[in-house]
Amino acid sequence: MKQWWWRSCMGVAGSSMAGMSAFAAEVPQESAPYIEARYRYSNLHSDGKPRRGHANTARLQLGYHWAIDDGWSAYGEGIQTWSLFGRQYDDGSARITPYPTEADPSSTGITNAWVNYAGDDLAVRAGRQYVLLDNGRFFSSNGWRQNLQSFDGARVSWRPADGTVLSYYWLGRVNRTVGADFHDRDQRRWKLDAHLLHAEQALPVGKLTGYGYFVRNDTASTNSVKTLGLRYTGSETLGQRGPVLAWTAEWARQYDYANNPSDFSLGYHLVDATIGYAPLSVRFGEEKLGGNGRNAVNVAYGAARAFNGWVVAFRIPNSGLSERFVGLQGAVDVGRPAMWQVTYRHFRPVQGRAMLGDEVDIGLLVDLGRGFSVDLQYGDYRAHRHGVDERKFWLIGEYRYGKPPK
Repeated sequence: MKQWWWRSCMGVAGSSMAGMSAFAAEVPQESAPYIEARYRYSNLHSDGKPRRGHANTARLQLGYHWAIDDGWSAYGEGIQTWSLFGRQYDDGSARITPYPTEADPSSTGITNAWVNYAGDDLAVRAGRQYVLLDNGRFFSSNGWRQNLQSFDGARVSWRPADGTVLSYYWLGRVNRTVGADFHDRDQRRWKLDAHLLHAEQALPVGKLTGYGYFVRNDTASTNSVKTLGLRYTGSETLGQRGPVLAWTAEWARQYDYANNPSDFSLGYHLVDATIGYAPLSVRFGEEKLGGNGRNAVNVAYGAARAFNGWVVAFRIPNSGLSERFVGLQGAVDVGRPAMWQVTYRHFRPVQGRAMLGDEVDIGLLVDLGRGFSVDLQYGDYRAHRHGVDERKFWLIGEYRYGKPPK
């Protein structure tokens, strides 16, 4: 449960798990349905808006996985999203409103429609699917949003040896989180010609990942980028009964690509460490997205809320963004298993000395059993003269039946 909730709070939860390596779990032996219902209440306050916002949104996600034979399977999934009790919030549709933003417009759409073959060493998938690579920074289903992001394309994964997985993705379109019914077609979906290379190698301690993402965007050319990177992750128990140390160290370089009208070469790095025991641990680190004053590292296909504060108070500035964070997380018994976390974030530009503000994020998830859970989250962003102060509170009730295929 811990891993699931952490991803939920970090914005890449739920069905985004379906985009992981084809070898991450055993192939299901029987056909099965997947049902997920999520209600979310958002209380939104911004010093830049005259009215407090109240967003009541709901999502129903229905899928069915057919296990055919000899490694073949197929999966179809649709999502319906509703705005309930009136729209006392800005849903991102550009209508004039005195309320803060919660970008969850109503929508109906097909999010998965694929055929898959999985053998001992080879897996192939073709059709509409979620894509989650590593922690979701560059490619994700953006599971925090009520409308999930999916991609039309194909994936091939090969395991030439134990501990080694080589993957290639071709993506021809991204179906974005504004939903299939959004009024602006160029925001609903982008036409792509994307080639993603991803290699994982298990080491005696940890795992090393190398990647190269080559994305041409024919709808929004400023999002055509080439990203090359290395990532090292792992966890170790210190001593016989000592604390667990988990870490991520990642370095990448991003360039303009194909039809992008700009010219840039920008750096990215992430250092993230957690140490402690299950009841209590400390997490700290830094993420830096480079900027040159005209362009910043582009993460248009990844998760946003997971990395730069739950409030999502600002876009990554062209001067770049440096975030340092420290927090506590743990488990507690409140009659049912519960997980909690508190994180402090400090934001600065990569270029210049101006502050971009601070944020405190607090979360509590209670597993009610039988597929039900309740999640409380609060984010408090203080601008320090960069933009305006914002505070948001979320109450999330969720029910799940079955598991989405990986």
